[in-house]
Amino acid sequence: MKWLGACLLALGVAAAGSALGQKAAEPERVRGTVARVDASSMVIQLKDGNSVRVALAQNLAVFSLSRGSFADLDFGTYVGSVSERMGDTYSPIYRDSLSWLHRGIELRIIDESLRGIAVGHTKWDLTKESVITHGWVDDIEERVISIKYGPTDQEETDVEIGRDIPVLKMSLGDRSLLKPGAHVVAGVHKGPDAAVAVFVFVGKEGVVPPL
Repeated sequence: MKWLGACLLALGVAAAGSALGQKAAEPERVRGTVARVDASSMVIQLKDGNSVRVALAQNLAVFSLSRGSFADLDFGTYVGSVSERMGDTYSPIYRDSLSWLHRGIELRIIDESLRGIAVGHTKWDLTKESVITHGWVDDIEERVISIKYGPTDQEETDVEIGRDIPVLKMSLGDRSLLKPGAHVVAGVHKGPDAAVAVFVFVGKEGVVPPL
């Protein structure tokens, strides 16, 4: 579907985008609360109190985040997670090759209609060492999950999801979710005339996106 291809490009973490080496083209992330919004733009209030106005791309991709549960996971579930490598600690999941263990910062259980979106593993800007991984659950050991994003043993990330780590459900949303008070993470391209949002994660029911 055309919109799915647009989402892959907009998120800036799709495998195709990485393969093209267009790192400079990846959108910057803007995190905050919607202060004002109209048909063509919105103002996001940042944590430091400053505000940023961004235009809304015509093909803006909106994703809703609601509360989920670790118990909802199963083998094959499509997920996304931001995490950090836990030093030289190996994963407890047994396999032919060793894999580093990552500490989960958040986990998203992604709606089946979005399966395949942004599949892969790349750096993320939430913290200095954070990475983001999208793929399917290949193994579960206690609170450690293996997120598989390719056919080889190297194409997987093992993430420990602590009991205090937010687990959310991610679904395709629409612009009606963009309203004052909503917590958002927007992917923004800065142009010569204006900053343009190409994707937005929106928290529902009080959820603050931990992305």
